[in-house]
Amino acid sequence: MSAELNKLSEEAQSLSRIPLFKRLEPHELEHLAEDVAQVNYHAGETIFNEHDLGDGLYVVETGSVRIWVMDDDVNEVTLAELKPGDFFGELAVLDRGERSSSATAIVDTHLHKLSSDAFQQFLIEHPDAAIDVICEIAQRMRQTNLLVSKRAARNINVEMEEKSTIGQRIADKVASFGGSWTFIIIYLSFLVGWMAFNTFVLIHYGHGETGAEFDPYPYILLNLMLSMTAALQAPIIMMSQNRAAEKDRLAAEQDFKVNLKSELMLEELIRKQRMRDVQMEDLNHTLAMLPQARQTKGPEQPASKE
Repeated sequence: MSAELNKLSEEAQSLSRIPLFKRLEPHELEHLAEDVAQVNYHAGETIFNEHDLGDGLYVVETGSVRIWVMDDDVNEVTLAELKPGDFFGELAVLDRGERSSSATAIVDTHLHKLSSDAFQQFLIEHPDAAIDVICEIAQRMRQTNLLVSKRAARNINVEMEEKSTIGQRIADKVASFGGSWTFIIIYLSFLVGWMAFNTFVLIHYGHGETGAEFDPYPYILLNLMLSMTAALQAPIIMMSQNRAAEKDRLAAEQDFKVNLKSELMLEELIRKQRMRDVQMEDLNHTLAMLPQARQTKGPEQPASKE
């Protein structure tokens, strides 16, 4: 077999190294090589865009290709990164529809391009390859479903906790403690104790005319401490509030995506139900026409005897 492959053209030998065409005989590889075009793309160059007309199947010879779509937030979501031997663009070729995603060359890439007609004829002539294509499509659908599920169903609290820094966690603790009755009681007790200690205790039990007041009325040092506490606590609480607002935004975004996914699934179910209704109506109409067709045809006449 290897000796026969060495006699093939360079294009046919290149196709023989691709898993999709591994079951082909040498003469079939040579015949297929006549229908395959060679295309090259530089790093970052777009191979095709979403919604483009599907004009052919691509097989990666060298390089790497990124398959991606644009989500609702206008962000690029990578569905797969294809290596040499992988193929892509088969969906639009099979149903003659638009491209369901975009493809971009990650590095300088060399591709084999098989036209839609040639690819469909190839699948008809080689059922084993068709099974490989179906298996590959099923695997990619599983990966896409998993990706959509992860993007639609997320635990926002866990994600925020994992991404939070030490400073953000301290801010959350300070804001949580500063907004509690425990903080209010402790702070009031400290203020009353400070004023009572400087107003009564140190004056009556200290030495000198004014006693031993540490911070006499109007408690300038205490006011300074209160001002510094308020000045530091305000931005820390704002940091925590910003994180809470970000968490609310992510939760609202998640709710929107879950609702959108549910809506799309519901629309798909309704579409399938309508298709079934149409099929049932056609079937009922056909069954209703059968008696009329038999009456029009009339009873069968016995064969005449000569």
